[in-house]
Amino acid sequence: MDLHDRLATLAGPSGAPSAEQADADVARGRRALRRRRLFRSAGASAFAVAALVAVVAYGTSAVSHPATTPTVASAHLVAYQGAQPKGFTIDKVPAGWEVQGVSPGALTIAPVGAKDKNPDSFVGKIAVMLQSQDDHSTPSGTGVTVGGRPGVINGGLGTEHGKNLWVKQPNGIWLLVQIWDARGWTDADMVEFAGGIHVLKDAVQGRG
Repeated sequence: MDLHDRLATLAGPSGAPSAEQADADVARGRRALRRRRLFRSAGASAFAVAALVAVVAYGTSAVSHPATTPTVASAHLVAYQGAQPKGFTIDKVPAGWEVQGVSPGALTIAPVGAKDKNPDSFVGKIAVMLQSQDDHSTPSGTGVTVGGRPGVINGGLGTEHGKNLWVKQPNGIWLLVQIWDARGWTDADMVEFAGGIHVLKDAVQGRG
C-alpha cells in the first residue's frame, strides 16, 4: 500500500456536507459581500466629503482674504485753474486734486470727490501753512533749493509714508508743505510743487 492509500485509510470516508453547513457557508458569503460593498460606499462618501470641504475652505479663503493693492495718488502736476485762495496762491496741483479749503493760516488740497470734506483735517491730503508761532526750531533733513530759497525735506508726520517740505521765506519764517502720503512723489516733484506756492502778506502763523 503506498502513502496515498495509507492517508486515505486514516482519514476515513469523506462525508457530504449537511444542509446546515451549506446554509452557513452561504450566509457567511453574503455577509462578506455586504461588508465589502459597505466599505466601498463609505470610502467613496468620505472622499466626496473631503473634496467638498476642500472646495468650501478654498472658496471661503478666497472671499475672506481678497488680494488688495493700495492706490497711491500720482504726483503728476497740472496747472491750477480754480480761484486763488487767500493767504497763499498756487501754480500747480496734482492731477485729480483740488483746493478743498483755505484760510489765512492753512491751505488744504485733497483728491477730487474725497469723502472727508473737512479742510481742517489733513489725513490723506496736502496741507500748506507757515511754521507755528510756538515752533522756533530750524528744520533738519535733506537739503534742497526751492525757487532759489533754502528748503528741507523730512518726515515726522506720524504716518509711515508722510513727508514735509520746508521752504525758508525772506522774513525768516518757514513755509511748510505737508504731504500725508508721499509714496507717489519724488523729492523733485515736491520741489516743483512747492516752487509754485506763494505766501501772501495776509498769511498768518498758527499756534501749537
